[in-house]
Amino acid sequence: METIYKDEAIVLNRKFVGEKDLTITVYTKKSGKESIYIQNGQYLKNMPYSILSPFCWFKAVLIKIKDKLIISEIDSYKQIGYYISQDIEKFEAGFNIINFTYKLAPHQDERIFILLKKSLYFLTISKLPKLLEILFLLKITYLNGELDLKRLDLNNKEFDFLKGLMEKSIKEASQLEIENVEFLESLRSKLIRELVRE
Repeated sequence: METIYKDEAIVLNRKFVGEKDLTITVYTKKSGKESIYIQNGQYLKNMPYSILSPFCWFKAVLIKIKDKLIISEIDSYKQIGYYISQDIEKFEAGFNIINFTYKLAPHQDERIFILLKKSLYFLTISKLPKLLEILFLLKITYLNGELDLKRLDLNNKEFDFLKGLMEKSIKEASQLEIENVEFLESLRSKLIRELVRE
C-alpha cells in the first residue's frame, strides 16, 4: 500500500551508495527523521543536485511504500547551505545544529522541524553563530522534555545566562553580541558534553 502526501523536509546528511545511487537523511515536518533512497541520485538531470545536500529545505510530494520513502516531485526548495558556507563559524554551527537534530530528534515533532528551519535561516544572518548553536541545543533538549538547568554542572553566572537565553526567540538571539567569547565557548563545550549523548 502506498501513501502520497506533501511535506517539507530539511536534509541532514547525504551518503553515496555505490557508483550511482544516494541516500539522504531528512527531518520532515509530518514524519520526523526519514531516510530516502534515490536510485541513480548521483546522475539526476531532472532535479538540482543541491537539493540532495545538507542544509537544503524543500517542499515535495512524497510517496511512502511500506517503509520506503520516495521523492515524487519537488515543489520548491532553498539551499541554505550556500549562505552558511560563506563563513566558517556559521558553517561549523550549522553542521552542529543538524548533527544535534540527527542525534536528539529520532521522533516526529513539528515544533522541532520549525526550530530547525528557523535556526538555519537566522544562522545566515547571526552575529554570533555559537550563541545560536547553544540556544538550539537548549531548545531541542527542552522540546524532548529533558532540560533541567538545575541538574547541569553550572555555576551561577552560567545558570543565569542560560535562563535568560532560553527566554529569547531564535530571531532575537541571532542579533545578540557578547564580548566574552571564551565564556561562550566554555559553556558550549560543557552543554555538548552533558546534553548530547554519544
